[in-house]
Amino acid sequence: MLLRRLLPAALGLCLGVGVPRAARAQETPAGAPAAEALRVFLDCNTFCDTEFIRREITYVNWVRDRQDADVHLIITSQSTGGGGREYRLRYLGLRAFRGADDELTFTTRQSDTDDEIRRQQTQRIGLGLARYVARGSNADRLRLTFSAPESTGVAPAQQPHDPWNLWVFRLGMNGFFSGESQAKQSNISGSARASRVSEAWKFSLSMSANRRHSNITLSDSSVFKSTTSRYSAGLLLARSMGDHWSLGLQGSVLRSTIENYDLNVQLTPEVEYDVFPYKESSRRQFVLVYAAGLTYSNYQDTTIFDKLRETLPSHSFTAAAEAVQPWGDLDGRLVLSSLLNDFTKNRISIFGSCEIRLIRGLNLNVGGGYSRVRDQLSLLKTGLSDEDILLRLKQLKTSYFYNGFVGLSYNFGSKFNNVVNPRFTHTGGGGGNCECFGGSCFCN
Repeated sequence: MLLRRLLPAALGLCLGVGVPRAARAQETPAGAPAAEALRVFLDCNTFCDTEFIRREITYVNWVRDRQDADVHLIITSQSTGGGGREYRLRYLGLRAFRGADDELTFTTRQSDTDDEIRRQQTQRIGLGLARYVARGSNADRLRLTFSAPESTGVAPAQQPHDPWNLWVFRLGMNGFFSGESQAKQSNISGSARASRVSEAWKFSLSMSANRRHSNITLSDSSVFKSTTSRYSAGLLLARSMGDHWSLGLQGSVLRSTIENYDLNVQLTPEVEYDVFPYKESSRRQFVLVYAAGLTYSNYQDTTIFDKLRETLPSHSFTAAAEAVQPWGDLDGRLVLSSLLNDFTKNRISIFGSCEIRLIRGLNLNVGGGYSRVRDQLSLLKTGLSDEDILLRLKQLKTSYFYNGFVGLSYNFGSKFNNVVNPRFTHTGGGGGNCECFGGSCFCN
């Protein structure tokens, strides 16, 4: 009878089965090597200083693939009304922690430096990981500290005083200059923005200016000079109508030598519906927007339709989807637009990109866009010179345009990603290499 009881236990000990993992870890004899730390896969879809995070949080094992992890950490962000960002940390439990999901949010200010942001990120990441570490074999090594604020004897107000009343302003100016013996160019631009965002209302007003000048010496020693300019302003006023609906008004003013506009003014009311609640926007969105308005155009030169000025009604429909999920990222947009008084003047545009984790270590990155163009109303009636075409000084006639990118990446080798070694990062000999496709960049 005793033999029959001891035999299954002996087999279980030899084969490593029959005893729960947590129980085996607790029964580790004193002096034996410590059990492996919590494995975490970091999936950052916004600004993250991953080297800093790995250097500061050393009580977990950072792994390169989701399939090796105990916790999948997804970090996303979206802009706030004050010019900062709201970061959302999603902890997805895997393996022994399956079903133990969690979520934390925190907000940064527009004035925060990159160092302040990465320190806030690291502190919040650590707080979120504490519940998982506390359930593991390293729980006895975990300590939680708290820095109490200095007591003023006065209870804090529920709503802090804001002398700016949620208004945020931003001014910017940039200059770019380059030259060689036979070519010189300069580009000067400036911008200004004012915005106010509350739970019920969203308002923004932006302005920008750009002027580019080039001098090029040709083969016959003559000098070709060109100057282009673009000045624009945009307005957005939106009113929240609940968890799914919003009303908006968009306006714009444009003057552009390239697009043949002496003055172009648009005013467009809009209605938006999000299939998912707005509070989930950092994780997923599926938005439907309908807009209808008027456009006034005063052209610099006569167009191919023999117009120097005109006022036209137009409308558009937009369907846009975004998702950040454990299997990857998805972003797509479909835009249909036309004149209300002439449906033959229309445009159909579709854009999309995605990153999909196919199998362990293998990622697929693909994206692109296509537009069928039937609404180029400002094209010049007179022909373009070779210089206009080669240097893109004027808008070119087209019936379509497209772009695309596709890429595969495969990582294999050690599953751990703990070590940080920044030596020779900036000399092209040890890291910092990036490849960019269609506006998306992938860096070692």
